This record gives sequence, C-alpha cells and structure tokens, in this order.
Amino acid sequence: MLINKYNFLKEQFYSSKEWMIKHPKKVYGYVMLLLTLSFGLIFIQYFYFTPKISTKNNIPNMYSESDQVKAKMDETEKKMETVVKELQLLKTKREKGPLTKNDSLRIEYLFNQYQTLKNGH
Repeated sequence: MLINKYNFLKEQFYSSKEWMIKHPKKVYGYVMLLLTLSFGLIFIQYFYFTPKISTKNNIPNMYSESDQVKAKMDETEKKMETVVKELQLLKTKREKGPLTKNDSLRIEYLFNQYQTLKNGH
C-alpha cells in the first residue's frame, strides 16, 4: 500500500520534471505569474489589513515608579548614615579605652545591618 503510493508519487515527479524540461517557456510564465501574484498580495495585505498600532505615548513603568524608588533609596541612605555615625562613636570609644561585650555585640549587629542595607536585601 505505502510502496504503491511511493511509486505513484515518484512517477508523477518524473513526468512533471520531463514536462518542465520540454516546456520551459510555460514554466517560466507560470513562475512569473506566481511571483507577481504573491508580490501584489503582500501590498494588498499591507495597505488593507495592517493592524492598527496605538500612536499614544505610554510612559513606561520604570519612569512612573521612579519617585517611589528614589524615596526608598533616600530612606536606606538615611538608615546607613545613622549606622555609620553610631559605628564611628563606638570607634572613638574603643580608642579611649577597652570595649565591653555589649559594645562588641552592638558593633557586629551594626555591621551586619550596614551590609544588608548596602546590598539591598
């Protein structure tokens, strides 16, 4: 069954190939007609069936939310400044004398807080 279809298609291909070799002017005419029609259809599609694109300018979310982002960055900047000030106070305290265990724990906590604020996590 499948072999019969294969042989039939093979014979059709060879016969159409022979016909094309015997009639090159007709083949050329058919090919040119097909190319002209496809070229014309492209223009018809472009001028009559193009999708309507919105010409209104939409502001991207990145710019509309930038004030919120800027406010958040300013807030983290202020937090970082307070942490740095407290760390500087503890540094001067260390230069004056030995630190207590609570001071060293506070330094470690402030350093971790500073790192999280700096990395944004």
